Amino acid sequence: MVDLMNIQIMQYADFSLEEIKGKFQFHRMQSVDPAYCQEIAEFLDAKKAEARKKIAHLEKVSQLLDVVINTLKDFNHESDQQLAVFVREIYRDLHNKEPEITKEDCDGHQN
Repeated sequence: MVDLMNIQIMQYADFSLEEIKGKFQFHRMQSVDPAYCQEIAEFLDAKKAEARKKIAHLEKVSQLLDVVINTLKDFNHESDQQLAVFVREIYRDLHNKEPEITKEDCDGHQN
């Protein structure tokens, strides 16, 4: 039962079944292999970093949606300009993180 609960918790934490099967030994270990523990700790650190990136991305998306919603609720030149500034900031961040994205990828649009 404990193994099943562990698997369900890991699935909830966005681990694939392949990751769970390949990385975690659910049988009760008589002795703990330090190399195995180190390997799993490094794997979990990488998963945590991946999760933090997703969180940061979703925060930006949420902020963008807030600005778009507010712009549409009270559409005027000022709110439209605020939206344009925010979109440029997001594009700049994206371009810095993903340098292979070029102006051509965006159909040459700079706005």
